[in-house]
Amino acid sequence: MNRRKFVALIGGALAAPLAFGQQPGKLVRIGVLAQVFTLRSETWKPFFLALEKRGWHEGDKYVLEVKEARGNPVRALELAKELVQQRVDVVLALSTAAAVAAKQVTDRIPVVTWCGYPVEAGIASSLARPGGNVTGVANYANADIWGKFVQLLRDLRPGLRELGVLWDYSPPAFPDGLVPIPAIQRAAQEMGIRSRVWMVRREQDLIDAKSAISRSRVEALAITYSGGIHFQPAALDSIRELVIDRRLPAITDIAGPDLARMGCALAYSPNVLAILNRLAHFVDRVLRGANPADLPFELPSRFDLVINANIVKSLGLTIPQSMLLRADRVIE
Repeated sequence: MNRRKFVALIGGALAAPLAFGQQPGKLVRIGVLAQVFTLRSETWKPFFLALEKRGWHEGDKYVLEVKEARGNPVRALELAKELVQQRVDVVLALSTAAAVAAKQVTDRIPVVTWCGYPVEAGIASSLARPGGNVTGVANYANADIWGKFVQLLRDLRPGLRELGVLWDYSPPAFPDGLVPIPAIQRAAQEMGIRSRVWMVRREQDLIDAKSAISRSRVEALAITYSGGIHFQPAALDSIRELVIDRRLPAITDIAGPDLARMGCALAYSPNVLAILNRLAHFVDRVLRGANPADLPFELPSRFDLVINANIVKSLGLTIPQSMLLRADRVIE
């Protein structure tokens, strides 16, 4: 064999994806644990393209095993057990609750997650050195981000005096929201705004919160979206009904397809395209043998402001020019 052919052969061998413990030619099994995961949606297309760029082609190099909790954090634990029984090579856990569930059922299978507070949730020793089998992207490890939600709502409704918070990030996602809720309350207090928080863990909690808000002087809402009941279609419709009836400008933390259905005027969200690319990076690394314990958690590189102009108009509000200039996307 001449030198050129030898170098080409070795280069091809190094480029070929080979999971730790994998036999050549064996399909890798990627388990997905999510609230909702539409495989062929435009939202997730960049993730699969990023995997392909790293040499992973579905059906050729890997297969997917998808489990959807659909707004039920407790169900996530049962689904995580199913993925372990299916002997997946890596779990892609797409919420803090999903990562907690995966961590509880296995300390052997690598877990790549898009989550909230990995240290506070007990799935990592630190962001720099996770120390276990879980790594990935942490949206809100910097609690200061929550103050931005208060500021944006006040910009949209000048003179805002009372803010309501519908909070569905509940255990097992992380203990009672003790990190971000004080951050929201501090930010509101500094702006002279009273804040009221409703923990929404069950359908009845949302019913009770709506009733209380209807009787209150709440003038705007911050609504979490990714933890639990707010993922359920009936809850989205119920929140929209509240927002429209009370003419409340609302903001949420993920600019997903349900933004309009929930009636939110604003979203302040990690840039999804960048997140999906980094998730593919982590999946690639662990499948090639990297130890999650040594892969630092990453924070989002940027956050996007999305404005739904139609909803703002329906609320009788005007988008400030300064906000329009800052917006990354305006939905007409």
